[in-house]
Amino acid sequence: MKIKNILAVSALALTTLASCSKWTDMEIQHPVDLTKPAHDEAYYKALRDYKNSDHQIAFSYYSAWTGVGTNMQSSLMGLPDSVDLVSLWGGWKNPTEAQLKDLRAAQQKKGLKAMICFLVLDMGAGITPDPTEAEKAALKEGESWTHKYWGWSAAQTPEGKAARRAAVVKYANAICDLIEKYGYDGFDIDAEPTYSHPFATKYELWRTDVEDNVPTLMKLFIETLGKRIGPMAETEAGRKRILAVDGEPDQLPPTLAKYFNYFIIQAYNDSVGYENRHFQNMLTSYKGVLSTEDICKKSIFVVDFESGATKGGKAGLGQILNFALQNPVVGDSTYRKGGIGAFRVDLEYAISTPDVVNGIDMKPVKGLSYPWWRRAIQLMNPIIK
Repeated sequence: MKIKNILAVSALALTTLASCSKWTDMEIQHPVDLTKPAHDEAYYKALRDYKNSDHQIAFSYYSAWTGVGTNMQSSLMGLPDSVDLVSLWGGWKNPTEAQLKDLRAAQQKKGLKAMICFLVLDMGAGITPDPTEAEKAALKEGESWTHKYWGWSAAQTPEGKAARRAAVVKYANAICDLIEKYGYDGFDIDAEPTYSHPFATKYELWRTDVEDNVPTLMKLFIETLGKRIGPMAETEAGRKRILAVDGEPDQLPPTLAKYFNYFIIQAYNDSVGYENRHFQNMLTSYKGVLSTEDICKKSIFVVDFESGATKGGKAGLGQILNFALQNPVVGDSTYRKGGIGAFRVDLEYAISTPDVVNGIDMKPVKGLSYPWWRRAIQLMNPIIK
């Protein structure tokens, strides 16, 4: 099936056509080219309207954030204007005044959304504060500071199980508190329970208190987060925030799929993003709780710029361009994807590209920052000329 995906921005307003189970054509008149510099409020309003429209989103993991510097590589405001969503790959725990100023400008002017992101395997990962010297001295021999801080118990008793569940609830709420404190837009859970890691881990939230092959503590963790952020949140403010999962989303119980806005598919080694095994597994395991259309529309296919910034992706020249033009084919139907992304997109900031890649003209982004990324966004959501 040949897909024609046309999406543009109106200078006055955005009009979005409803989608059906198969991806249908979209057309919006009187566009503004959001890849060109502009600073007036009419431009930023059109940009924010575009971000609020139903479109395939541009996502990235962003690792260079300081909010200061001699160029815009370390600033969220320096990202291409039409980038919708970033996962902050570090730098979010104790943001400086410069970082918060940069974050607010990107959120309020450009409509950018910024999530915190970290690996969730063991109790307290990512946000456990360092102990003071007095707290260190008070630890019993062999006692874990992290376990003590959160109230985790290793005891295989009803009391121990209750303590673990209370610790998980406390942990999930602390993450939400941090998001609210600094005004972040959500949480991207890095879920990698079957991967090996270059550090010691017990996979505590995944392998403790497993019942009928369900990691009950991870289930409780996501259910607790889901009360405060994401599509199932109990408040309107919470529903405006985003809950995403990357890594191995297919390892989660299918009943948890409804709690997520996005499934971030790290298709680093795939030439066709939707052929990624985690995405294919989701189509099977989630089909009883989400429609195929919803699974596809929530899925963002991501390339690796940590290893492949110079060529537009690790898996081959122009990988991110290919992802931009692809939409998932399931059976005899083609469905719209949620979007595309890049891991550590900041590493592409000053890269140059060939004039033509796989028949695609790259001259529109020559001399610009993030050229692969900009061209992919243009291909995915083209402006009507």
